[in-house]
Amino acid sequence: MSKIPFKVSARTAKLIGQENFSNPEGATIELVKNCYDADAKNCLVVYDILFDNVPETISAKDFKTYSLQNETVKASYKLKGGKYSLSKTSNEKRTIELTSFFFSFNSIYIIDNGEGMTKSVIQNQWMEIGTGNKEINYISDDGRIKTGAKGIGRFALDRLGYFAEMWTVPKDKKTGKGFYWSMDWKQFDNANKSISEIQADFEEKDLNLKSFLQENFKTHARLNDFIKTKSFSNGTIIKISKLKDSWNDTSLRSVFKSLEALIPPKELEIPFAVNLYELQKPKSFGEVETAYFNDYDYKVFAAYNAKDLSISLEVTRSELDLKKIKKDFAYIFKNTKKPFDLRTLQKKEFTLSRTANEILKWEETNYSKATLKRLGSFNFSFYFLKNQVSQKEDYPYLPINSKERKEIIERFGGIKIYRDSFRVRPYGDTGNDWLKLGERAAVSPAGPGQRIGDWKVRPNQIAGLVSISRIENPNLLDKSDRGGLQENESFETLQKLLKAIIAEFELDRTKILNPFYLDARVKEEKARAEEIRNEAEKLADKILLEREKIEEKGKKGEEEKTTYKKLIEKSLEKFEKRDDEDAEIAQIRTLASLGLIVSSFSHELKEARNNFSDIEDLEKTFNRIVPDEKRKSIDFKDGINSIERLKLANEKIVHWVDYSLTAIKRDKRKREAIKFDKYFLSLIKNWKTVLKNSNIELDVKNNIKKSYVYRAFEMDMNTIFNNLISNSIDAFHNLRVIRDRKIVIAFSVVKDNIQIIYSDNGTGLSSILKRDKDEIFLPFITTKKEGTGLGMYLVKNVVSDNNGSVEIIDSPIGFKLKINFPIRKK
Repeated sequence: MSKIPFKVSARTAKLIGQENFSNPEGATIELVKNCYDADAKNCLVVYDILFDNVPETISAKDFKTYSLQNETVKASYKLKGGKYSLSKTSNEKRTIELTSFFFSFNSIYIIDNGEGMTKSVIQNQWMEIGTGNKEINYISDDGRIKTGAKGIGRFALDRLGYFAEMWTVPKDKKTGKGFYWSMDWKQFDNANKSISEIQADFEEKDLNLKSFLQENFKTHARLNDFIKTKSFSNGTIIKISKLKDSWNDTSLRSVFKSLEALIPPKELEIPFAVNLYELQKPKSFGEVETAYFNDYDYKVFAAYNAKDLSISLEVTRSELDLKKIKKDFAYIFKNTKKPFDLRTLQKKEFTLSRTANEILKWEETNYSKATLKRLGSFNFSFYFLKNQVSQKEDYPYLPINSKERKEIIERFGGIKIYRDSFRVRPYGDTGNDWLKLGERAAVSPAGPGQRIGDWKVRPNQIAGLVSISRIENPNLLDKSDRGGLQENESFETLQKLLKAIIAEFELDRTKILNPFYLDARVKEEKARAEEIRNEAEKLADKILLEREKIEEKGKKGEEEKTTYKKLIEKSLEKFEKRDDEDAEIAQIRTLASLGLIVSSFSHELKEARNNFSDIEDLEKTFNRIVPDEKRKSIDFKDGINSIERLKLANEKIVHWVDYSLTAIKRDKRKREAIKFDKYFLSLIKNWKTVLKNSNIELDVKNNIKKSYVYRAFEMDMNTIFNNLISNSIDAFHNLRVIRDRKIVIAFSVVKDNIQIIYSDNGTGLSSILKRDKDEIFLPFITTKKEGTGLGMYLVKNVVSDNNGSVEIIDSPIGFKLKINFPIRKK
C-alpha cells in the first residue's frame, strides 16, 4: 500500500495566520513582541503615512506623476482652479482601487537592536510556518521568557501590507555582514500554489544598521538624534510597504496607548524601551511611557509561592496626614495592636504572611492543595488611588489632586496580566472588570470606615499588574484566538486568590479608618445630646413664657394643654426622625436575614397556607368513600399514608408562612422594652417545627434574678437569633458523629449588662477562622459551599447598633458566642 502526503495551499496557510491578527493594531504589537524576544533593549515603530485616505485634491505635479502610474487616478480627478479634484461619482470599485493605490505609498518600520538573525535562523525558523522553536527554546540568551510560541508571527507582516523587507545583522557577526530578505505577500493569494511553492528573496549583504537608519531618516532630526544615542551593531529592521489599512491620528494614538499597557512596567526593571514616531508629524509621540505611580494611597505587593501555598504581603500606607494624627488623634491608637498601631502607621510599610487557604477561607484538603499547586506561583502588585473625597468623611486624609489621579487611572487603571513581562489582553482594558470589582462594590456600598470589612474598592480606584510565567503557570493557557486566557480551573483559582488579596487590603483600610469614624460618631452623639439639652432649655423658657401669657388671658385648662402639646411636638420633631431611620434600618436587616423579601409574595404565601383546608376536605372525602373496615387493609394503607404526609408537609408550610408574614409586623418595628424570657418563648415557638424535624433541642435558661430595663427593636433580636439558629442547623447537618443535638441560650444580668451565651454542640467554628475568630463577622466571609457570608455580619451589626458587644468564645465542642447589651440604670 502506497502512502500519499497532505498538501497545504498557500492561501489556506495565509488564512490560518490572519485569523490571529484581526486588526492592524494587534499585528503591530506582535512585531514589537518579537523585538522583545530578540533581547532588544530598544524598539522603534516608525510610521511613514503619506495618505490616511483618498485625497480630495492633488497638485498638478502629483496628478501628472500618479496618473502615469494608475489609470483610475487619471479617470477620477478633474482640473479645477489649478488643482485636480476628486469627482463625486459614486463607484465602489473605483474607491477600492484608489484606496489601494494611495495606501501603497505608506509604510511602517519595526526596528530593534536585538540579537538579529543568522542565515540558519532565517532559513529554518523564520521561513518555517508554525515552527515550535520558541516553545522549545523559550528562554532567550539574556534570560527573557519568549512571548511567542505558535510560530505564525510573521503573518503580522502580511496583515499590515502587501510587501515586506528585512535587513538584519546577527549578534555573532563581527565582519559587518548581514542579510536582506523580501517578500511579496500577494503570492499567497494564488489558489493553485501550495505553501512549498511560495518563495522569498534572500541575499547576504554588507550592512551597517546605524548608518542605514541615519541615511533613511536624515531629514527627521528628532528620530535621527535618538538613533545616534543607541547601539545598532546588531539587530533587525523590517519595512512593511503598500499598507492595507488607513492610519490616521486616532489609530496611531490607539497603538501608542496599547503599547503603554503592553510593554513591561518600570517596576519590573526590564531594559526594554519602545519609541513610536510619525514622520509626517515629527513632534508627535516619542517614548512609550509605562505605568509609574508616585502618588497613591496604598501600595500592595503580594508574592504567592505554590510550593508551600504561602502568600507574603508588603503593604505601604500613604493615605493619612501623620502630623495631624499625632497632634489631634493620638488617643485613638491607645492599646492598639500591630499593624494598626501608631508606630506602624508612621513607618508606613509593614509585611504580613498568610497561607492561601487562610485568605480564601478554604478547608485544607488534598484537593484544595492540588488545586492551588496547579495554579503555580505568581506576583501581584497594585495601587489604590481614591479620586475624590466626600465632605461628610471625617478622616485626616492627605490632600489629593483629583484631576491628575483620574487621568492616571484612565491611562493605566485596571488589573492587568503580564506573562513573562508582556501584557495579556484584554484584562484591565477600559471596561474590562474581569475580577468583578464593580459588582462587589455595588453589593457593599458602605464608606471606608463605617464598618470593618464592609467597604469594597471600585474598579476606577485601582491599578495593578499580575505577573505570571509560561514556566511557573503552565495551566494558564491562551485561548486559540489569543483573546485572553482559557477560563479553566487554574484561571478561576487565580481570580479567587487575587480578590482575596484585595480583600486583605480592604480589611486593613477599614480597620485603620474605623476608629476615626467611631470617634466622629461619639462627637456627633455628644453634640446631639448638647442640642437636646439646649432644646429642652428653650422649651422650658417657652413654656414659662406661654404660661405667663395664658394667665394674663385667662385661658381654660384644655386650651393650655393644647398650647403646650404643640410646643413639645415641634421641639421633638427633629429627634423623632432619627428613631424612624433606625426603625427602617432594623426592618431592612430583618428582611435580609429572612433571605428574601417574603412580604412581596404575601398573596401567594397566604394562598399556600389556605390549601390546608383542601387537605382536610380530601381526608373527609376519603373517609366517607372508604368504609372503616376497608381502611385497615393493605390496599388502602397507601392512601392513608399519603394524606398524613400531605398534612405534615402542610404544617411546615403553615409554620413558615406564619413566621414570614409576622416577622415584619408593625408592632415589631417599634423600639420597646424587651423581656427576654417572653421573647425566647416566642422564638422557641417560631422554630419548633423546623428544629423538631432536624431532631434539635432548643433549651433556654433564664438566670436573671432582678428586674431590668432594655429597649430595642424586636426585629433586631430576630435578626440575631434567627441567623444563629440557622447556622446551628447547618452545623448539625454537617456533623459526622452521632450525638444529641442541642442549642442552649442562657441569659443573665452581669453588672450593667444583659449577658446572653449562645452555644450548640455542632461542628463548631471552621479551623480556617480560628487564627482570627472575628473574621466571621466580616461581610462575605463564609466557609459554606453555598454561603453568602452575611448572616454573622448582620449579627455583629445589630449588636453594635444596639450599643452591645459580641465575641466568639473558645469551646471544646461546637460553637459558643457571648453577647452583652447595656441595660438602663433606674
